[in-house]
Amino acid sequence: MSFFSDFEGRIAALFDTAPQGYVEPFSFKKLAKRAAKEMEAETYEIDGIDTAPALYTILVSSADDALMRPLYASITDELSTFVATQANKKGYTFVGRPLVRFMVDPSLKSGRFAVFAENIDGVTLARLRKEEKEFLSSNAGVGGAAAQSGVVAIPAALTPGLKPLDSFADEADGLDVIDGDPIDELQPITPLDFAPAPEVPETKRRHAAPAIPEIDPAPAPAPAPAVAECLLIDRQSGRTFKVAAPSGVIGRERGKVDVALTDPNISRRHAELKYDGRYWHIVDLRSTNGTLVNDIDIDEVVLHNGDLITVGLTNLEFREN
Repeated sequence: MSFFSDFEGRIAALFDTAPQGYVEPFSFKKLAKRAAKEMEAETYEIDGIDTAPALYTILVSSADDALMRPLYASITDELSTFVATQANKKGYTFVGRPLVRFMVDPSLKSGRFAVFAENIDGVTLARLRKEEKEFLSSNAGVGGAAAQSGVVAIPAALTPGLKPLDSFADEADGLDVIDGDPIDELQPITPLDFAPAPEVPETKRRHAAPAIPEIDPAPAPAPAPAVAECLLIDRQSGRTFKVAAPSGVIGRERGKVDVALTDPNISRRHAELKYDGRYWHIVDLRSTNGTLVNDIDIDEVVLHNGDLITVGLTNLEFREN
């Protein structure tokens, strides 16, 4: 039995022993091969050492996420062990034990998946590991480590001085075929379609209404005070988010936030917009990847009309409304 088949057998055992009698939603052997390919593509030579990516994000459909939630802790542990073993066979190192996390891509159909590998530093890896552990623990039995994500590709956060290994530059060197089986190409991810609101027919009276005697009109109620609002426009998708005073939180769709973004590089509570009665401010909430305003890393800054806010891989244009 090959190493990949042995891994698939251990995953099948997890589903077989589950009390609910779950069935695997897709081939975990193919998933393992995809993870191995992503590891190869994102392995870099750092100070003479071949360093493999330590973060692996797996996008799945909403239906498959709901199926696998109770098994995420076991599945991610098996995948982490598999990646570490593959790297060890090739003499690669990590900044820490590989972290595997599942997220939801609502555009994926059941049975489809995508895998992305990222090179991150040890401090960031430790933060993400703690975050995933807390989230899995708080959702044991009712939810998994799945956030919604429509991101098609996650480029590695490369730093100056890193250079790709020559052996990974040529796809013909075997990256498309592992263990003798071809790897399916990812299907394109398309944005969700939103149906237009139905037209409401004009209301007409069936019969003429009886005449009503004229009376002095009551004074009009005083208008309610206007609520300060601002708009955030997603440069990539064109989607618009409205935030009302006094504040609104930007974060991943996995968390309870006011502006929910489908980007796995964004923290659950990434940044907060605050209105002080005159100006809107944005405050970074100690996010993993930081918050940029007009390409400048910030902790807190006053926003002006047209400012570009960058969180993760998402660019949001700020508009006062």
